[in-house]
Amino acid sequence: MTNFLKMFAKDESGAAIVEYGLALLVVASIAVGAFTYLGTTTNSNVTSACTALGSATC
Repeated sequence: MTNFLKMFAKDESGAAIVEYGLALLVVASIAVGAFTYLGTTTNSNVTSACTALGSATC
């Protein structure tokens, strides 16, 4: 039993998968934040342009 526990503690075969998962989580979080910010900014710019045009249909 102790031999099994020692081997289990030294086994790092799943560590790479966990690291890739965490890296993917960080990248996805940054992407969501960027798209949210860009969407809000773009909406504001389009609204300003439509207001400047006056009676044009936007």
